[in-house]
Amino acid sequence: MSDGRKGRLLLIVAVLAVAVAARLTTLHWTPLPSTLDGFGYVALARDTLETGAFPLTRFRADNIVFTAVLTVVGALTGERPLYVAQPVVAVTGAASCLTAMALVKRLAQSSRWRHSRTTLAMGVVGMGLAVEGIYLRRTGQTDEEALAFLLLPLFAIAVHRLLTTERYGRRWGAVVVVLFAAFPLLHTFSSLIAALVLTGVLAAHLARIPSRRDAVTALVAVAGFWVYMWGYYRIAERSLLEVPYVDRVSAYPGLFLAWVVVLVATLVWFQQTSGRLQRVTIGGAVGLWFLTLGANAVQTVFPGTQTTPAGLLVLVAAFAVPVVFAVVGLPLASRDRRLIGPVVLALLLAPIVIVYFSLTASLTPEYYGTALRGQTFVHLPVFVLAGIGVASVAYRWSPSPDGGLGTPKTHSHRLATVLTVIVVVAAVATMPIAFVNLDTLAFPTGATESQFAAATFTADHVDEQWASDHPFSRIVDLYYPGASNGTYQPTARWLGGGTEPNCPTLSRASWGTTGAHLFPAASEKTTPAALAEWRYENDVVYDTRGLDSVYLVRPGGNRTSC
Repeated sequence: MSDGRKGRLLLIVAVLAVAVAARLTTLHWTPLPSTLDGFGYVALARDTLETGAFPLTRFRADNIVFTAVLTVVGALTGERPLYVAQPVVAVTGAASCLTAMALVKRLAQSSRWRHSRTTLAMGVVGMGLAVEGIYLRRTGQTDEEALAFLLLPLFAIAVHRLLTTERYGRRWGAVVVVLFAAFPLLHTFSSLIAALVLTGVLAAHLARIPSRRDAVTALVAVAGFWVYMWGYYRIAERSLLEVPYVDRVSAYPGLFLAWVVVLVATLVWFQQTSGRLQRVTIGGAVGLWFLTLGANAVQTVFPGTQTTPAGLLVLVAAFAVPVVFAVVGLPLASRDRRLIGPVVLALLLAPIVIVYFSLTASLTPEYYGTALRGQTFVHLPVFVLAGIGVASVAYRWSPSPDGGLGTPKTHSHRLATVLTVIVVVAAVATMPIAFVNLDTLAFPTGATESQFAAATFTADHVDEQWASDHPFSRIVDLYYPGASNGTYQPTARWLGGGTEPNCPTLSRASWGTTGAHLFPAASEKTTPAALAEWRYENDVVYDTRGLDSVYLVRPGGNRTSC
């Protein structure tokens, strides 16, 4: 094996190690799922292992795949799904970084770059995605979407290769069929993004004026996915399974179709327009997100939701660095019309379209959640293009294979090192986003074992309705479905200046410092003194100490109604 190949292999191993380690960071303070939805999945896997059958009465339309994965891993390891979920997600999330490296390698090959230049671009995208805070947060949280981040680029690549090459057509066709069938069962929102990405790939394919047979094949493949996806969700809905996100599209079908047309037109236009216009278009579209986030720090863009904490605004600002380099590398991807460029462009444009659909549909908490989730899918293609951009700038004047003149290689290597460090340091600067609560910036996110024990005690011993914040009520609702009688509205009223809850209340010490989490509404808080006085005046029937002490407080007298 040559030194160059050994170096690239070491880079891949290093990226995978860093990515897995970063996604296992939460194990330092809790072995439990790192997001609330994770408790629902591990509960479904737990019940599946105990009964030998899926608890379909509690299933959403997109619970099947991830629940099956956790069930299989739990059965093979002999460990409770509650404790295997986070390692499973860490591996799948880390693997998506390698998919991004493969994409950037293909782009570099289409431009016939030297081995060292290609390796540089791969290193930028791999290490960047391994530690970048927003991407780390979404691919490191115990949720089925972490698996979707890995499979979405593979799905797009498989469809693109099926449409552009006759060699190994059956193999690509087999991959397409498997992912085609699995995606709607995996995650509703990711399936919507996948449908938009495939539509973009189709647009790029048709723009090349293929044969009639190829055009029909492309249309059938992509249109078939749309029909299958919507048909499955319609059947699931009639079967009384919960189908999230679909109603947000069906509420504004004309607007959604208009944005699909924008996606198709933009991707076709990119095949013909100048690099400068491409950069202005994407730079302006993503740049407006930063302005919107800044405006949200002053006044909520989506009424009824939280404002942006100033600290979060500073952390997110560091993401502008890879965005700038991505804009630089964008024209190279658009010039590659056959190998992999259409896939990268479709992966980039699809989440941009879904975010702007959310902003133009309705400024409600539901569409706030859609926009928030949608933007996370742009991070992978941004870093792919950033790797291309860094390598393009660093080696722009270096000697090329065709004999062009340029600066000495040593200067290019130094510049490449400096630019790589800048991008990776910017990614590291955003890393805290993965481990804090976005409404309060309180560290750490997720539930500790002591907090989970308090939730378990409440579920086991409180029969009447009880109050808490959003995380505690969600944990009990998801993991103990038979005891789902918690609510956070009395807590929100109390901390917002109203009367104390007249029912058992599971409280945190942090309500007097950083505040209670009341998603999607903004957090509310009291003072430590007021919280202590409230506990003194009522009966503390359970308390647990930890990173954030928890108390179950029952009101004195006969006040037991929320």
